[in-house]
Amino acid sequence: MDQPRVRRRLTTPGDGPALPTVDGGVAYLGDADGHVCAIGVADGGTLWQSRHDLRHRDGTSALSSVAALPAVSAELVLAEAGEQVFAHDRRTGQVRWSIPEISGHHAVLLGDAVVVLHDLAAVAAYQLPAGGRRWSSVDTVGDVAGHYGFGLLATFPAVADGRMFVTEGFEGNRTHGGLHAFDVDSGALRWGFHEEFVTCGHDDCEGDQLQVAPNRPVYARGLVWVVRERWCDGTGTAALSLVGFDPATGGERVALKEPAEAGIGGCFGSAPVFGAGLIYCTSADAIHALEPGSGRVRWSRRFPTPVVDTPLLADQTLHLATEGGRLHAVDAATGVPRWDVTLDEPTSWSAAVPGEYDEPQPPLTLADGVLYVATDHAVLALA
Repeated sequence: MDQPRVRRRLTTPGDGPALPTVDGGVAYLGDADGHVCAIGVADGGTLWQSRHDLRHRDGTSALSSVAALPAVSAELVLAEAGEQVFAHDRRTGQVRWSIPEISGHHAVLLGDAVVVLHDLAAVAAYQLPAGGRRWSSVDTVGDVAGHYGFGLLATFPAVADGRMFVTEGFEGNRTHGGLHAFDVDSGALRWGFHEEFVTCGHDDCEGDQLQVAPNRPVYARGLVWVVRERWCDGTGTAALSLVGFDPATGGERVALKEPAEAGIGGCFGSAPVFGAGLIYCTSADAIHALEPGSGRVRWSRRFPTPVVDTPLLADQTLHLATEGGRLHAVDAATGVPRWDVTLDEPTSWSAAVPGEYDEPQPPLTLADGVLYVATDHAVLALA
């Protein structure tokens, strides 16, 4: 993409529009006032809209904000609002059914089912299009001792070879984290682990603690990848690695240490992005390109403000957003800038993690060669 221009401004009835899912020339998106809309991307016209004015049992207002990137099937638009998932008719917007008591989570389509998290404590699959529950991990792992620890991460799972991989968030004192593999069809727990200890030779250390960082897992190069921290109580130091696990067994296959020149946490600050020949990692205001075999840094680039979430890779270009409403594109092979744009729109983008079981909200998505950017008052289509 050359220097982009705003081709269309998509607006919803309320402020705080979320990133859309674009399919068949239609953008499906919600906003902070509880609206879910279908908008034609060619002319910006609204095809339908629905609103969720949610209330607690005592009648007080509940959070109605609609999450980004609804799941869109052939018949339904599944959007999360106020700790529920609402299934809207794709043609009319009418609500057919809903799933209550879910965590703030993106509904994810897996074949003929939609998967959600319930109160951070369980993952469940619901049959499409009717919405009947197919399975819940409450039932499938209830008799497995130590099946997982302190809450599943409210983010996208990774899926491969009939299995779904989810990460575990940290508890309040940030001392746990794990990775778990569920069978997509049955919900059976195939393997999983959380906090473990390995032998350490330092004084006053009973064993170095290994824990998975609270970022979404990534499936690439035949492995499931997460960032893992190793903490030594004896020296009070930490070290991060990017680890690839066998999706069938959970066995560790590759561990790339964080480059020394980046410093602790200076490279593996979010979920990685895998390209054809390099791995891209962001932390704070920097992006690094690593060689997949050695973990050596091929190139690095810093920006004036922190990078928000992970970059988008398309056509050998990395697209990323930084705090303050600035967009950047860099060459994926060299890191050389291709363009940057400062939006003439207010933005509230933040690289900060909103909670113990969340990731930063992404402000960008790509669809059909168009870059969609969520600002405080509209979604901009750049091309």
